[in-house]
Amino acid sequence: MAHPLYHRTWVEIAEHPTLLSGLIASVELLAVKLTNQHVNVVTLRDYRFFFKVDEENGLLMVFITDLVADPARFADYLDMLHSRFIETFENPSSHIPISQRDPRRAKVFDELVDSLVSHWETGETTLRAAQVMDILDVYTQFYNLTLQKVLTERTREMYLSDVQRIFSIHLQADPALRSITLDNHGMVIYDKVDPATVNRDTLVDILHIVLRELVTLARRTRRRQSYETLFFEHYAPTIKAEYERLEEYGLMKKLVMELL
Repeated sequence: MAHPLYHRTWVEIAEHPTLLSGLIASVELLAVKLTNQHVNVVTLRDYRFFFKVDEENGLLMVFITDLVADPARFADYLDMLHSRFIETFENPSSHIPISQRDPRRAKVFDELVDSLVSHWETGETTLRAAQVMDILDVYTQFYNLTLQKVLTERTREMYLSDVQRIFSIHLQADPALRSITLDNHGMVIYDKVDPATVNRDTLVDILHIVLRELVTLARRTRRRQSYETLFFEHYAPTIKAEYERLEEYGLMKKLVMELL
């Protein structure tokens, strides 16, 4: 039977830690019985459970987060917590809760865990912001190629209101993206966007819909052969130059198919 030794939370949870630990231990036990392997990560609706099994010390450690983008990184965080836990407590597998056995060490570990999680949270926030700006930069390059190279100056002037409508309608889906602007020359500018307020989960979908409608509009103004020439002249070199970022964010196939 599993006995909860230690828990630390940073948000309010409805479940009592003892009941939650029993549920978590049951999930791990079921995984072992069904697959003969320990479970590493489980996603349940809005949460992700990262598991670390220490058979030598008879410990099961779990890190519960929201639906983070990079599970591998959070598994590394749990490995570090496990190492620090073993370093801090002697005989950690005792069935007496650590807070009752040694309050002093528990307090020290609380402070250590809080410090680590605070640094990780700051790092995650910074990373998410960088990812948002990366994705905005990639899409903006293709927006501007479409508006500056595929549309001629004359057709851009003719369809400027349509282009403005495309941006206006779809960027409404995320208030943080409303600060993206389009000047009279058809240049898209996103430098006023606050990446910390952008919904990362819906960002690509919103930007992709905008690109799809811009490309559809631009292709209507060109003969097929003319558009294909422009694709290899302008889009293809940019795809090559941005290959790493397109692959990193899973944009390659979706974006290329839209442009072809």
